[in-house]
Amino acid sequence: MKVPPADRAVAPGSLGLVQVFVNSVSIEFGPDEFATAAGLADWLARNGLGPVPVGEHDRHDAVVLREAVRALLRENNGAGPDLEARQAIAHIARNCPLIVGFDAGSDPLGLRPALTDIRGALATILSSVAGAVADGSWQRLKACHEPRCEWIFYDRSRNRGSRWCSMAVCGTRAKMRVYRQAKRAQDPVT
Repeated sequence: MKVPPADRAVAPGSLGLVQVFVNSVSIEFGPDEFATAAGLADWLARNGLGPVPVGEHDRHDAVVLREAVRALLRENNGAGPDLEARQAIAHIARNCPLIVGFDAGSDPLGLRPALTDIRGALATILSSVAGAVADGSWQRLKACHEPRCEWIFYDRSRNRGSRWCSMAVCGTRAKMRVYRQAKRAQDPVT
């Protein structure tokens, strides 16, 4: 798993998988780990969801799911509801069935993927989202409020009020932007 910026810890439990799934691309700097089917297959294997064969259609669906989940995580940081993202997730979920059952080992009863291919891998992501919604941790996973960034972070603050992945970088950018706008508004036009 990639280490989040600003020394933020990875989200707990299976929510960490959702976090690294969405952070598979840095909006500001790149690269996109899902730019190719081989890249997606490598990512899946590194994160315990493979090896599975991946085609171009599968890669497209993974990117659509990733960006739809990112849109929902923007909602967790104050953005309005994104109906298009919700429809995209529902569309992909139709082909990624989940069943109630036990995983290998001592895992508790829960939603598990019914398939063992790429659809099962995407179902695992969806199951993690559903589990986080059910246990109340979903609202703590957020997309950075800085539009150039949108890095996904887990808000561990007591009041759940963190807005940026890094106060030192993105928070400073936002505050400087507000300062400059206020300064321009005060300065007379010459």
